[in-house]
Amino acid sequence: MLKCLTINAKNSCSFFVDKPQLLVRKKQQGFTLVTVLILSSLASILVLNSLKDNVNQERLSGNFQKKINSRLASERGIFDSMAAASVFLAANQSATIADLVNNLGRQSGTTTLSHGGISYNVELSEETGELVLSSTGHRFEGESALKARLKIVPGAGGSAFSDAVVGCEGVDLAGSGQVDSYNSSNAVYDANNPGKEGDVSTIDKSGANVILGGNSPILGNVSSTGEINTKSSDVVGNLHANGNIIIGSSSEKLRVGGNVWTRGNYYQNGGKIGGHVRANGDAFMKWNNYILNNTNDGLDILYGGAGTFKDTTNNKHYEESQYNVFPDVVEVKDSDATAPDYDPTDPATNCDHLGIENVVNSVDDGNGNLISFDSRGWGDNYTLESDKMYRNGNSPEFTSVNADVLGNNIPVIKLKEFNLRGSDNLLIKGGDVTLFVEGDFKMAGATKITIAAGSSLTLIMKGAVELGAGADIIALQHGLADSGLPAMSIYSSYSGSGINISGDFELYAQIYAPLSDVKIAGSGTLYGSVRGKTVTVTGGAAIHYDAALGDGDRGGSYSSESSLAFLGWQY
Repeated sequence: MLKCLTINAKNSCSFFVDKPQLLVRKKQQGFTLVTVLILSSLASILVLNSLKDNVNQERLSGNFQKKINSRLASERGIFDSMAAASVFLAANQSATIADLVNNLGRQSGTTTLSHGGISYNVELSEETGELVLSSTGHRFEGESALKARLKIVPGAGGSAFSDAVVGCEGVDLAGSGQVDSYNSSNAVYDANNPGKEGDVSTIDKSGANVILGGNSPILGNVSSTGEINTKSSDVVGNLHANGNIIIGSSSEKLRVGGNVWTRGNYYQNGGKIGGHVRANGDAFMKWNNYILNNTNDGLDILYGGAGTFKDTTNNKHYEESQYNVFPDVVEVKDSDATAPDYDPTDPATNCDHLGIENVVNSVDDGNGNLISFDSRGWGDNYTLESDKMYRNGNSPEFTSVNADVLGNNIPVIKLKEFNLRGSDNLLIKGGDVTLFVEGDFKMAGATKITIAAGSSLTLIMKGAVELGAGADIIALQHGLADSGLPAMSIYSSYSGSGINISGDFELYAQIYAPLSDVKIAGSGTLYGSVRGKTVTVTGGAAIHYDAALGDGDRGGSYSSESSLAFLGWQY
């Protein structure tokens, strides 16, 4: 600020600068500089933070890219493994899921491929009758896991003995015996480690029910063109029905290990379901009922009709709209000749795909002069070979003639009746033996038929088969004989109660009786497989399905190949 120092004659002033005021002005200019410096520092900090964010974003993008690449790697593992499984199945039409696991999984159960930092590992395993491919993909530090579930769809026209029990027009397992499996090509039956291929099914288009009336555990899957009622029995595998599915009352134990699929209504009166539930119709669950959905395969339950859920803690929430969705469950194959997937040579759509009456009539020459075999019951030992039958080393009592058996011209011993009585024994030896009986085949008392290792017995029946209490048919070598034929086969064209097995029996056989009612009672054991018009099991009789029978001859030829069907993803 300027101040007047002196006043001259002209009244003008001499000015000087007020230094203290000048110093104040300089301090104000310094504050502006500081402000600029602060703003510059803030801008620098913002820039540095922006750079840091950019680095973080770049890292996140890189990690995301690694995750995506690892997911793609895991998917590639699934598709490559599916392709390898399809190739193996095409070359081995009767292969089981266990075969796929053992052969494709190698000893460790994994396969690995690496390229450019991308790799996958796939482990093949079997869960409740399904093939599970567990794939883990890697891209540097990125990792992603993925599972795919598949099942084997048998080729049309394949073996009639791909299931443990087929009751074309109905199955009633009213006893307490277990239905399970083993594979005689690998090992003998082990009660402590039974297989889980004891499948039970029906075929008739009118709706053939499966009733598990007793406490008969099923180590396998159950499929029905009608209704399935588990009552007090448990099922390790899946349930699949065109009609209703009813889960019987019980405590809070596992009633069904796998999934439940029904085109009808679903009623759960007790216990737990290990998989998920899909019902085209209504759904009903009581108190203390659970759907575990152990594999997290979609929502626990989907239903297309009304929903009634009693338990406010465990299942009441299934009334929400997200669960009330029509699932469109696929249909179980049946015998409807007008259906697009019907095949007269396919045992899954035609109970009598072999045409049993023609098979039997081609063996029967109709001469009416056949002689009956009626043993004395004195503890005699009889021998039956491919071309003759004799007692205790005596001269042959019966000799063979050639006949057409399922397209093969082979020696056949023909009898009017067969009656093994008392404590008499019959030995089958010398290779493949074929016996035709015009009337009934009966065994009673303590009688026994023994089939030597490497030999087989094929029984062609026009009459009924009656195996009484104490009668046994024992194959010293289960499964397939040296010729590829099953150790024992029963083919029957009898209409009515055609196969009756009772007592504390032991029987190894594959039974093909599509026109007969098959009744198994008592406390015995059937090793093999059974196909009948209806199948009823009572008492404590058990059925151990031999999976090796799917490889046998005389069961039908493949008109289409077995294949893998994709069931779903699990993330």
